[in-house]
Amino acid sequence: HGRRAKSIFRYGFDHLRSIVNDLDLKHSEFLQALHFLSCT
Repeated sequence: HGRRAKSIFRYGFDHLRSIVNDLDLKHSEFLQALHFLSCT
């Protein structure tokens, strides 16, 4: 079918979901992702 098994969007979404699921342990990763997504 010519498409990837997993899209880039899906990789990013899964990563964000894993951060949010373990927010107590991944607080700094959450802040980094927020900074990246805010583009500032």
